[in-house]
Amino acid sequence: MPNQAFYITHWCGIPPSHLCRADGSLDEARFVQMKEAGLNLIAPYDHGVATNRDILALCHRLGLRVTLSDHRLHHALTDTAHRHALLQSVVDDYADCPALHGYYLFDEPHSRDFTALAETLEQLAQIDPLHESYINLFANYVPTALLGYDDYATYVRQFTGTVKPPILSYDHYHFLNDEPLPAYDIPNERERMIFESAYNRENRPGFFDNIEDIRAAAMDADIPFMVIVLLTEHGPCRDLNEAEIRFEVFQSLAYGASRLSYFTYWTPGAPNDPNDIWRWKAGMIDWNGQPTHHYDMAARINRELQAVGDILVGKRSLGVYHVGTCPDTKTASWCDGFGGIAALDGDQLTVGCFEDGYFLLANKDYRRPIAAVLTADEGKTVEQYDKQSGTWTALRSATASHRIMLDAGDGTLIRIH
Repeated sequence: MPNQAFYITHWCGIPPSHLCRADGSLDEARFVQMKEAGLNLIAPYDHGVATNRDILALCHRLGLRVTLSDHRLHHALTDTAHRHALLQSVVDDYADCPALHGYYLFDEPHSRDFTALAETLEQLAQIDPLHESYINLFANYVPTALLGYDDYATYVRQFTGTVKPPILSYDHYHFLNDEPLPAYDIPNERERMIFESAYNRENRPGFFDNIEDIRAAAMDADIPFMVIVLLTEHGPCRDLNEAEIRFEVFQSLAYGASRLSYFTYWTPGAPNDPNDIWRWKAGMIDWNGQPTHHYDMAARINRELQAVGDILVGKRSLGVYHVGTCPDTKTASWCDGFGGIAALDGDQLTVGCFEDGYFLLANKDYRRPIAAVLTADEGKTVEQYDKQSGTWTALRSATASHRIMLDAGDGTLIRIH
């Protein structure tokens, strides 16, 4: 179903050990805590039909939506003889729940999975056309053996063309700590390749290439797309500061993402687990259920993201351009004269252009603030949106040029009319 709300979701929700109170009832405070972090689309683990329905009822009461996990959905991918019956049973159990947003099907498929995913998604849509099916794709830095194609853009386009998903989703974790690859015995070949591909270099290349391939495929298929951004320290991925998280969030928004997910909400694994090769640390919530520094960062960012995202989510992305230094991107540099902007100067600036005269300016520099100088066409009014107060302010200057400051990694919304 179409929506006009910007959804903010997550991976790794509340684990079974913290889901319920001593009397066995759901711990409502845990879900309120998620809502106060700025999450409005909850992705719980599969806790069984009865508990899943209780979660859906609680989320409805709290004004939250749910992407549902149920083991029967994954089983239906391979059990062709019973696929329809499995999918029908899932729909029968959950489709009447008002908080249900959609069904989680699969994470990071190989191309050989596309046919089964397409058939399953088609059958599920026929049984329940009101709720989406969700599949997440690999990033562009994994080995081609995991994709099934020699070219990442081909992988994405073949997925959209074959599977025909209602939304395109991927994850790309850009910020690394430059540690060497540790020596672990990982028997599973797929998991070994994923682990090794994570250790490339500090600030691996390809962040913009990845989002540009996703955006192009989503636009061609006329579907929205979602970016899963890094939050939790793990493996080679470093402990992010707020400016680095803002960079991920507002660059994604500038490119036209209509949904955003954090990896992760709850910290996976357990402290000092010798078998934990990823060495998980500092999700929004730690292993013991306590908020971390990332919880407060995400809550601040999400209040602003929600305000801006709700304005842009129904508006068509018309283009993405770069001003100044443009490393690691295939997108064209800014061309003066677009959408009422006579000139735009600055450095390390991404410009997301949307219909109705909206522009999202995002700072690519997550270490320092930058200034953008925008010159409007004669007779045009330039307004800037205040993400904290939710108000628009007309920019005034002695000339047609306006100096707009952007904090490290941050973004701001402009309207020209």
